[in-house]
Amino acid sequence: MRTFTQRLQSRTLLLAATVLGLALSGSPANAAEGGLSNFPYGAQTSYAAFVPAPGTTSFFGYALYIDGKSLRDNDGDKIPGVSIEAVALAPRLVHTWNSTFHGWKMTSGAVIEGLYVKVEVPGLEDKDTGPTLLGFEPLYLSKTFGAFTFFHGSLIYLPIGSADKNQLANSNLNYKSLAYQGSMSWNPNARVDVSLNAAIEFKDDNEETEYQSGPQASLTFGAGYKPFASNLSWDLGISGFYTDGLADDKIDGEKVPGGGRTKKFGIGPKIVYLFSPGAAIVAQYHREMETENAAQGDLFWLECVFPL
Repeated sequence: MRTFTQRLQSRTLLLAATVLGLALSGSPANAAEGGLSNFPYGAQTSYAAFVPAPGTTSFFGYALYIDGKSLRDNDGDKIPGVSIEAVALAPRLVHTWNSTFHGWKMTSGAVIEGLYVKVEVPGLEDKDTGPTLLGFEPLYLSKTFGAFTFFHGSLIYLPIGSADKNQLANSNLNYKSLAYQGSMSWNPNARVDVSLNAAIEFKDDNEETEYQSGPQASLTFGAGYKPFASNLSWDLGISGFYTDGLADDKIDGEKVPGGGRTKKFGIGPKIVYLFSPGAAIVAQYHREMETENAAQGDLFWLECVFPL
């Protein structure tokens, strides 16, 4: 199942960074924004390289709930007294063209995201709700070679809504970014799916705070198996992600203290129910096991895809 908007996790990082700034300096304007990502690492866990059939369009619906129980510093140590709760919704349309490029399918798409977020620190609470971003997927290329299917292409993210550096909670990251991703799905038979997604995102500066987050890479994985030979609709498995900053963050051109790079690893179970080869519902849970420069907690996902 293709691109899932785990962008909510990025919003949580922004909130965590703001809270970290409050905890260390007492001023939201000094908050670090390390590890922010518009790209949804942790999302492409099921049939990641598959696209709609040529000449068809599919609707993708994404929902994510994050229960951020703690905030972690540059060493992964807990900063007490912080809780973050957030819900994101994102509809997406994806179309595969009838034309091909040297035998590769050509696919385009677009997504919009909205977010509700709540942040609590000792003596303070803030909430924000609103649109967060528009994502454009101008061209993906995909092709199957035996049991392997490959997929790759770029994504362009533009912020929408409003952002205020003096607020504790913000639903908008307030910067543009460009990502490139590649996926692989291995399906040796009708009962097995092993999918990997690798991506890198390059980020523009936040004009509100003059903060520039460094590029961020991620690896998302998923493995599923249909255990019932008499009913191939159910697919059970595990999924997870690893993400790491590739360069230090900067503010006004200067390196932020500690570098500000975010590192995360999460893993958990997933369940897929397939109505047909092109229609499915996915539910998954990720427990974040290790975190640096970000909020750490539990992620609950619900995804769907249906042909139009």
